[in-house]
Amino acid sequence: MASPASNTEKAQGALSPRAARAKLEEELGRLDITDAEATPLVVDDRDDDPVQKWSLAGKVLHRTAFHIQTIASALRPAWGNPRGLMFRSVGINMFVPDFATKRDRDRVWEGSPWHVSNNAVILCEFEDCMQPSELRFDRLSLWARIMNLPFNLRDQKWWLPIAHQIDRKATEVQFDHVGGFLRVRVTIDIAKPLMRWVLIDSAKRKSMDMYEIQYEHVPHFCFSCGRLGHSDLLCLNPGRRDENGMLPFGKGLRAPDAWKKPSVSEVSAGPSQNRKAETRSSSNVAEKGTEATSPLKKNQAAKRKTGVVQKEYRRVEMPLLKNNPDGEGMSVVVYDDPAKGAMTGEPGSVEIHERDAKKKKPTPTNSDNSAAAAVQPCPEQ
Repeated sequence: MASPASNTEKAQGALSPRAARAKLEEELGRLDITDAEATPLVVDDRDDDPVQKWSLAGKVLHRTAFHIQTIASALRPAWGNPRGLMFRSVGINMFVPDFATKRDRDRVWEGSPWHVSNNAVILCEFEDCMQPSELRFDRLSLWARIMNLPFNLRDQKWWLPIAHQIDRKATEVQFDHVGGFLRVRVTIDIAKPLMRWVLIDSAKRKSMDMYEIQYEHVPHFCFSCGRLGHSDLLCLNPGRRDENGMLPFGKGLRAPDAWKKPSVSEVSAGPSQNRKAETRSSSNVAEKGTEATSPLKKNQAAKRKTGVVQKEYRRVEMPLLKNNPDGEGMSVVVYDDPAKGAMTGEPGSVEIHERDAKKKKPTPTNSDNSAAAAVQPCPEQ
């Protein structure tokens, strides 16, 4: 057993700057490093900017490189267009969003998962003094559902033990009694396949049962290996298909979005729609009985049923004075009724009636406009 004095000497040697420099010189001597390479640049890179930024680092899991404007256009509205949000590119599909407030940054951090064109966006903590190699895009937080649990395991004392089967560090657990599933906020490793079920050996049921897991808003994942970031067509570790040709993973891992509680507007819209249906049915019943209607309403009803409005025809008189210059003529009555054949040209559609001759006023003989005045000689001057 080492003495306390020797332990003290080791501790002092580890903390001594002289010992640390000697160790560094020994390692540099082995690498044959020149003096220029061993001379450091001393900088004071402490930020004196009074404006504090709250930042995160993100990466889009996709084989194709996305432009920073494409990423910003997809995530800015999804994050609620926070004031002062700025995006900057730090690598291929890597970006740093700068927030004006800590509240906006925490809200985005807790609202994961996010996606760009259904491709996963992995977020991690960020500091300006970090190197790009120190960024770890290997974790994704999302909500998972454990389906079809027995009624005796829906008690609150079983929530965390069941949730820890998926994530040992899970703390947010709640049970949806309407949907009948356990919701767990889990953090998954994107390098590992998605967990498909939870095994529970129940003493009361005397059996070991599998309970399926569904993930809410999970981005694209491979049906062959169960990992995020690629499809089964580009999988480097393809899985085997069963006798039915199905891959080991499927769309059953994706929680359906149709399950949600109806909004207030949907609830209030129900009775009004029923009232409208009752109004339509009552009007149909009233049509069977006798109802006093106006001619305009009758025409509108006929138009709705047949598409043609029945016209009303009137008697039109047209004088014929072409063959009788003395004013004696006949009147022609034309009926525009198709029933009488006026539109088809059949006989009987035109009725001719005699009418009294119109008397002309005699032209005075002493008038300058008369014919007699035109032949009289001019008076002598």
